[in-house]
Amino acid sequence: MRIGIDFHAAEREGTGNCTYIRNMVEQIVRIGAGHQYFLYVTDPTNPYYDRFRPLGHVFLRPLTSRSPFIRMLLLGLQTFRDRLDVLHSTYYAPPFYRGELVLTVHDLSFRHIPESFSAFDRLKDLLLVPIYMKRAKMILTVSDYSRKDIIETYHVPLSRVCVSYNGADPIFTPVADRVKAAEILRRYGIGDDRDYILFVGRINKRKNLTGLVSAFDLLKETKGIGQRLVIAGSKDYLPPGDEAVITSSPSIADILFTGYVDREHLPVLYSFADVFVYPSLYEGFGLPCLEAMACGCPVVSSNCTSIPEVVGDAGILTDPAKVDQLADAIDRVLSDEGLRAGLVAKGLEKAKEFSWESAAVKMLSVLVEPEKKN
Repeated sequence: MRIGIDFHAAEREGTGNCTYIRNMVEQIVRIGAGHQYFLYVTDPTNPYYDRFRPLGHVFLRPLTSRSPFIRMLLLGLQTFRDRLDVLHSTYYAPPFYRGELVLTVHDLSFRHIPESFSAFDRLKDLLLVPIYMKRAKMILTVSDYSRKDIIETYHVPLSRVCVSYNGADPIFTPVADRVKAAEILRRYGIGDDRDYILFVGRINKRKNLTGLVSAFDLLKETKGIGQRLVIAGSKDYLPPGDEAVITSSPSIADILFTGYVDREHLPVLYSFADVFVYPSLYEGFGLPCLEAMACGCPVVSSNCTSIPEVVGDAGILTDPAKVDQLADAIDRVLSDEGLRAGLVAKGLEKAKEFSWESAAVKMLSVLVEPEKKN
């Protein structure tokens, strides 16, 4: 088969879309080497693409505009030139294209947490995503929660929505080399002389950083904890009111914003954190929780949307809207070594249930026979 994949998100390091599409495609071109793959990219000079150049069944197709609208038009034209049998895209597709359409929709956060998006992005998603979900032969999503949400919100037939869970890259494993770790921790301003609570993710409204900072303030005030709070991730769309809450925290001197962290360095941050806290209000999957568990870091997260599917009883799940519950859960992990050890062990086992290879096997089966999978 001739399979086309809108691959431009592979250039957006630090985003969930980038992690997803990179891992899926790396696995698919390996396990499905009998097919031809046409990867539509924005910047063909990106060093990441070097891994695909020696592969005789993979073809990089540059699209010459960074404008999302023009890029989509060019993508549509290129599908005819490449005589595609099937096109995979994420959330949107070109207005015209050759072959069947398989669409990945991670979640419907633009519907449920609209304040997490700029007005333009919110309107674009609300208008376009439903159109392409109707046109798609099959819709891939990343959790049972998202599958049910898509079906109930947009009345998509059950048979047209398929779940393919995310995985954790093999680099996410406990790090034992303290000398190397200390060098990386110092690089991000963490140092090796202080314990820390860790959050990893884009700084966005739905990640509930205001709740996390408020819980940290409460622990500083009532428990006198010595840990710092490390927030690792690039800034996304954060309303001014949320930013004001964070910057006016009485504990701001003990809050470190590292900015973007190289992916290969994340296992160190996870491995040496006292606890990983992810109080998100809405997730299609919650990949940082899985990565933390795979690195042997105890997890405190939310009891809503998809996160219980990913974490289960391997972490402490709380109502993300209740700061006192979140603070209490963090305190329990920090103060109870037995609980901590139990969560670490359960997390390592739970993480084994997810892999990018199994996710890619499901995705490839849908791409090859989109009308026969559910």
